[in-house]
Amino acid sequence: MRYPIKYIENNLVFNHDAECFAYFELLPYNYSFLSEDEKIQVHEHFRQLVAQNQDGKIHALQISTENSIRSVQEKSKELITGKLQEVAYERIDDQTDALVSMIGENQVDYRFFIGFKLLLNEEEVSVKSMGTTLKNSFSSFVRDVNHHLMGDFVSMPHREVARFLKMEQLLRNKISNRFNVRPLTKDDMGYLIEHLHGQVGVAFEDYNYPLSMEKGEKETYIKHFDLIKPTRCLITEKQRYLKLDQEENTTYVAYFTVNSIIGDLEFPSDEIFYYQQQQFDFPIDTSMHVEILTNKKALSTVRNKKKELKDLDNHAAESDNETGNNVVEALEQVNELEDVLDQTKESMYKLSYVIRVSAANEDELKQRCNEVKDFYDDLNVKLVRPFGDILGLHGEFIPGSKRYINDYVQYVTSDFLAGLGFGATQMLGETEGIYFGYNLDTGRNVYLNPSLASQGVKGSVTNALASAFLGSLGGGKSFSNNLLVYYAVLFGGQALIVDPKAERGNWKDTLPDIADEINVVNLTSEESNKGLLDPYVIMQNKKDSESLAIDILTFLTGISSRDGEKFPVLRKAIRAVGQQEERGLLLVIQELRSDPNPLAATIADHIESFTDYDFAHLLFSDGTVQNSISLKKQLNMIQVADLVLPDAETSFEEYTTMELLSVAMLIIISTFALDFIHSDRSIFKIVDLDEAWSFLQIAQGKTLSNKLVRAGRAMNAGVYFVTQNADDLTDEKLKNNIGVKFAFRSRDLTEIKKTLQFFGVDSEDEANQRRLRELENGQCLMQDLYGRVGVIQVHPVFEDLFEAFDTRPPVAERQ
Repeated sequence: MRYPIKYIENNLVFNHDAECFAYFELLPYNYSFLSEDEKIQVHEHFRQLVAQNQDGKIHALQISTENSIRSVQEKSKELITGKLQEVAYERIDDQTDALVSMIGENQVDYRFFIGFKLLLNEEEVSVKSMGTTLKNSFSSFVRDVNHHLMGDFVSMPHREVARFLKMEQLLRNKISNRFNVRPLTKDDMGYLIEHLHGQVGVAFEDYNYPLSMEKGEKETYIKHFDLIKPTRCLITEKQRYLKLDQEENTTYVAYFTVNSIIGDLEFPSDEIFYYQQQQFDFPIDTSMHVEILTNKKALSTVRNKKKELKDLDNHAAESDNETGNNVVEALEQVNELEDVLDQTKESMYKLSYVIRVSAANEDELKQRCNEVKDFYDDLNVKLVRPFGDILGLHGEFIPGSKRYINDYVQYVTSDFLAGLGFGATQMLGETEGIYFGYNLDTGRNVYLNPSLASQGVKGSVTNALASAFLGSLGGGKSFSNNLLVYYAVLFGGQALIVDPKAERGNWKDTLPDIADEINVVNLTSEESNKGLLDPYVIMQNKKDSESLAIDILTFLTGISSRDGEKFPVLRKAIRAVGQQEERGLLLVIQELRSDPNPLAATIADHIESFTDYDFAHLLFSDGTVQNSISLKKQLNMIQVADLVLPDAETSFEEYTTMELLSVAMLIIISTFALDFIHSDRSIFKIVDLDEAWSFLQIAQGKTLSNKLVRAGRAMNAGVYFVTQNADDLTDEKLKNNIGVKFAFRSRDLTEIKKTLQFFGVDSEDEANQRRLRELENGQCLMQDLYGRVGVIQVHPVFEDLFEAFDTRPPVAERQ
């Protein structure tokens, strides 16, 4: 079989039938967790893309390319800055080795290529244009003769290429209105061809196709050997497969084509291109050759078919036999199709659909072929492996090729083609960054770059750096939160973790590689810590300390700003203390006692009643405390021993005194985090609020959270909320300012619906609800900064990290 490609320039492929195809990569669009309306919108865009071509041909390819794990990890290392660079490089290198040993050097990555035959039908028909066409035809004939007689070069006139480049530009503009596309390069073309001829182990990004061109005055010359170089391999044709021998490996390849479609493919639910990526744990390739029949030609073909069927029906009647059911059904379908074509004036499409399955040996190939056949059987699509036509089907995958077999052509509509889900995939995260886990449906690695949102990345739907970790107890939210913060610090970030449960105090021991950059502030009830959380002590700015003192004292006493009698008295005392050299909450009590207003003594007694609780002395200083909390290390943790936090279900009115004090301390620490956020803007910072629900349900906590998020966006800082329910994030402004989201297992249907709603996916869809309910430990629903949603398995890779971040209580060993 003759090699179809005659000449390549950029994304233009010229074949020996005087046709020119322009090839583009259709950048995949995320299809997971889309609502039915969103899927219909995508369907309509693709249908219009196909339908706008009134004549000509389309060649669509789904190719399983390889993505180098080492290459991605090396690019990720380029993002590392800060004091822990050496530790980070070593950790990433170990991570790379572990990933390669688990899944190999390369990961399968599906890419979608689409080629359109360029038609020069917009030129004005004139004597001059006809003369040019004749001249081009004669030149082409002369070039072919020269090539056959004289040797090794293929030439193409600059003028000919320029004509088609103009059409390619117009076509690209048309396509770009509906989809993101990228014109292919010579390297892409070379990879594609060599992949089809058995090449394995080379990443798509790393491939180089040495196609040298020599530009003459009127023509460009290419060595014929360079054109056919990617096809170098020994091809042995067997009855049912091809054996491709490369220098370093042997590949066995089988080809299927569609024999018949015995039922309707439903949309949405039967998007073949989308679901086969999840179905198979081995790579497969698919080619669609689409020849467009204009409405007039299509009607003529359908009416001819109708005449044939009527002749069969008449023949059966004349011979006193009943017409077969298949003839009756075919007649009904033809009548229906004729009506549709007559009314819509749409084109019809002759489809040649070929599937390529490859394996390292015959047994594996046989097993994979059975799996592919079963998958298509379930969709009512019958496949066949033709004998003796394998090389022809192999040739259909090559850019610029034509349909080889007419026996298996399917006549379809643009609706059918759009419903196949070409270009649909599951995408999550970034192309490089922190390796966080893998997509459960596709197995592809998921990378995160937590600081990226503020850069205004193209395609992102948010510029918010805040994140939320949701889920019931034991699902894995704290573990995954710890893992992400750890890697963000390794990559050069700085973190402040508010740890009310004191679960991270042993990190200096369990993470020895970064122990020097870990600062644990453990606020125990010891005398040396007295007054450290006093608003006047912890806040550097006088005005900020006054504001925080008002928030805390009104929170503890229940005095509202609407209370026209008590609030002014308290406000006056706090302001008076703020003007003094020595400042502290105990001095507020003294100031109130010196006020002649009888209400002042009542308020003073109320405040003083809190001071004798065991750890309350952290809040109250006499103005002599000079000690302050330092946050100069890369990873800082503030822990308060003996905090008694209310349950998520407990209303504010039901808080005990200990719970009030505990939440007050969290408010103070979180407000202190505002100062941390306003440090060096060039460094990405994280404020991590564990058990965030405890203060998100009170007014002061909501206000504080919004302040943190707004300041964080401006100061290159992300606020991470670790909480149990989506309902905890009740403030709509706060919800709208949360970018990346993680939701772990939940059993409660109401909570599941609220979580799905928070993620912006269909909360009434039972499949979505079931997906969230059936998550296992360490698995979560994730939404990235592009708004894409999928299910991932958080993967720590290293045993030492698993043990360090595991917050489960230890299991007692049997003696």
